[in-house]
Amino acid sequence: MTPEVILKQHFGFDEFRLNQKEVIESCLNGYDSIVIMPTGGGKSMCYQIPALMLEGVTIVVSPLIALMKDQVDSLKLNGIAAEFLNSSQSISVQRNIIERLQSGELKLLYLAPERISEANSLAKLVGSITISLIAIDEAHCISHWGHDFRPDYLVLGSLKKQFPDLPIMALTASADQITRDDIVKQLNLTGSNRFISSFNRPNIRYSIQKKDRLDSFLRVYLDKNRDSSGIIYCLSRRSTEELAEQLRESGFKAACYHAGLERKARQQVQDDFIHDRIHIMVATIAFGMGIDKSDVRFVIHADLPKNIESYYQETGRAGRDGLPSDAILFYSRGDVSKLSYFITNESDPAHADIMYKKLNQMAGFAEALKCRRQMLMQYFDEQHDGKCNNCDFCMDNYQPYDGTIPAQKVLSAITRLKERFGIKMIIDFLRGAKIKKITHEMRSLKTFGIGNELSAEEWQNIIGQLLSQNILELSDGEYPVLRITENSRSVLKGSMPVTLLRADIKTAPDTTNINQESNIDLFRHLKYVRRILAEEENVPPYIVLSDYSIEELVKYLPTEKYQLFEISGFGQYKVEKYGERFVAVIREHCAMYGLSSRIDGKLSPKPIKKKKSKTATSLVPSSAAVSMHLYNQGMSIAEVAQERNLAAATITSHLITFLETGQVTLSDFVHPSKVERIREEVGLNGTVSLSRIKEALGEGYEYSEIRAVIEDSRIRSISMHGLHNN
Repeated sequence: MTPEVILKQHFGFDEFRLNQKEVIESCLNGYDSIVIMPTGGGKSMCYQIPALMLEGVTIVVSPLIALMKDQVDSLKLNGIAAEFLNSSQSISVQRNIIERLQSGELKLLYLAPERISEANSLAKLVGSITISLIAIDEAHCISHWGHDFRPDYLVLGSLKKQFPDLPIMALTASADQITRDDIVKQLNLTGSNRFISSFNRPNIRYSIQKKDRLDSFLRVYLDKNRDSSGIIYCLSRRSTEELAEQLRESGFKAACYHAGLERKARQQVQDDFIHDRIHIMVATIAFGMGIDKSDVRFVIHADLPKNIESYYQETGRAGRDGLPSDAILFYSRGDVSKLSYFITNESDPAHADIMYKKLNQMAGFAEALKCRRQMLMQYFDEQHDGKCNNCDFCMDNYQPYDGTIPAQKVLSAITRLKERFGIKMIIDFLRGAKIKKITHEMRSLKTFGIGNELSAEEWQNIIGQLLSQNILELSDGEYPVLRITENSRSVLKGSMPVTLLRADIKTAPDTTNINQESNIDLFRHLKYVRRILAEEENVPPYIVLSDYSIEELVKYLPTEKYQLFEISGFGQYKVEKYGERFVAVIREHCAMYGLSSRIDGKLSPKPIKKKKSKTATSLVPSSAAVSMHLYNQGMSIAEVAQERNLAAATITSHLITFLETGQVTLSDFVHPSKVERIREEVGLNGTVSLSRIKEALGEGYEYSEIRAVIEDSRIRSISMHGLHNN
């Protein structure tokens, strides 16, 4: 069986992405490999497909319990024999898994690094069963230079000595050159092939905001995306707790996560997040690496990350399904000072200089007026033309102007002060600040105060642009100072003009999509079916089916099970197990709206990666907030429908989503005398076919009433589940 056949049969995809095929072929030929592939790029298939082709069992080393569980749950839902072993399991469960392993039943086994820390412990664990491959996920954890070094990963360096003829595959989403070299060295990889895919995540829109806008921005942005899942990163534990509490008081389903919480509490909020019981996770960097949730629509950094690798890794948790998502960073120069303090007091002195350098690169990314995507990719040694049209710089309007004179003022001040000071001090000097740090001797220099016509923020912007143009450079270390370059001298002499950019004050376009209202009902109903299936399987909804697959269902309307093979994410196992429940909903939708299947419009197989418009279906639920706002102003459902030029049924569907927040109640949609009768028929007929329920109820009942009762019952069930867990 070829890799392509396995890809389609088990995973439901037609073509490989990025370097997947090359990695698989290298592994099948017995070579070690290091695989750098962006989050959501399909790293796991690089070892899962060889595992199904090679004799024996593939061992996957993974750092976190949640990550193992998600991977194994997903494999099982694709009909693949996989298990994990870790400390969360009882002795009897572990014993049963080991028996299945040693009897040859398993194709993949996930382990934590400490499980194989003792000499020959892996060989003893598998017994007489052949190991086909060892895959090490999150391999950057073995490197001191990586952004998440974990000492327990160092034991993995002995695996190559124990199994010299076995291919070892090291995988990570982000590693710069120094980290890649260290991974190869620490794991003792021999003749290893390096597969470095593009670091570009075209579906993610990167933007930088001023930190003083955080509160006002969050209120508007989160309200627009109320039904979307997202992560907000904060630097301190206290900040996560305070912000989560503020969001809950504003009606958002939010929780906090940090290392100071008890393990049980951390596990509960993480479980609530991946099962969509909460939508917003406010967290420190302790949260995220073990999360395989594909439908995270936004990642917001309320504080500056410590380096670009961390930023890239954390923002990469958005949009793993390939749909449009946001990465928003709130920045102030004060964050740099705070993080510098942490490096000074917490870092190994041998590594501090590297950490300072990486922090300054992160600050430079936030301050520069350049395409964000281009800067990210250049950091990882990849070229980009700088016209991504999906970051704040490329989407905003900037006007060029002659910046030679302001540049000369900055350079002259730095030169007169003998290149001894950092950005803040130079700005204070230019503006003639009356502070103690500026001595009488410094005030006597003729460049003192020559820039008082501009604000500190404007000078910060100018210096950031000069740094990005290599007209200035920043030294490394705890207290970086501004230094002149060869380009600086040319500017001072007047032989090199400087062009700077000034923002044209315009509001960025609203990317909320309200143009596909006819698909909203089906989109939500399919997500509801997915949620029911996930609860039956006790797995997160995105493991049953991704948002990307649901969008294809909405677009192509397959009405027969066999047509699902044309939909991304439907392999043979999922078509047989879940197919009828999805196509039943689509058939009902087509009958209700007079539609027919468009599956013939799905042309020859395409790669999963595809260009999407800025107004994508993934943001459709935000339109519900518009309807809710009008309803709160006293309009009836009919009046809202007329105002928005939409069907009343669509408006009702919008409002039903707010049952969970308490902004509407069941009695807004259903007369109390009808509720128990509807509940009774739902209990008898299930929730997949609303037409069957409506037929059983007879005249006098509407689809919207049935949906409202089903949603109310679901919310009650979740509430009871939470009470039992507590």
